[in-house]
Amino acid sequence: MTLWYLARAAGVMALIFFTLAASLGALGSGSKLPERRFWLQYVHRSAAVTGLLLLLAHVVAVIADSFVDITVSVLVWPFGSGYRPFAMVVGVLAFYALVLAALVGAARGRLARSEAFTKRWRSIHIAASVGWLLAVGHSLLAGTDRSTPWMLAITLTCLAAVGASVAVRLRSRTTVRLVRTS
Repeated sequence: MTLWYLARAAGVMALIFFTLAASLGALGSGSKLPERRFWLQYVHRSAAVTGLLLLLAHVVAVIADSFVDITVSVLVWPFGSGYRPFAMVVGVLAFYALVLAALVGAARGRLARSEAFTKRWRSIHIAASVGWLLAVGHSLLAGTDRSTPWMLAITLTCLAAVGASVAVRLRSRTTVRLVRTS
């Protein structure tokens, strides 16, 4: 039972930390104040790294738990899972997207010297947003608690937080455009 509890807790907390990272990423990239932007990006990165560590704990605990039929091979061929194969596909795709975003983010400083990379940074970093959305889908499809009121509340709160952050960012972008054209 310990591994089951660890897998559940790590998965839920990873979703919460990735939500925090996504929300702060949306708010930070729209901030024009350098000090505020610095702190938002610092906490954004810290939340993303914490989310990745929790995601790793979730994956290891799920694979180590003998109650469900999930093995290491699910990371290569998720359709082969004996436990909710479609949910595993969504989860594995989320895992890949989030790890890709983390690797590219970690290398950003070194790659910033390349003008081509700098121009494509945002389009590559969109993998994090896709990964977060897939993680939400995975939580709705895979978890044993997916239909409980508390898990639905957490999932809806995560969706609302990112939605509100993106709305604030889009609103600030629209306001800036209106000021420039006036």
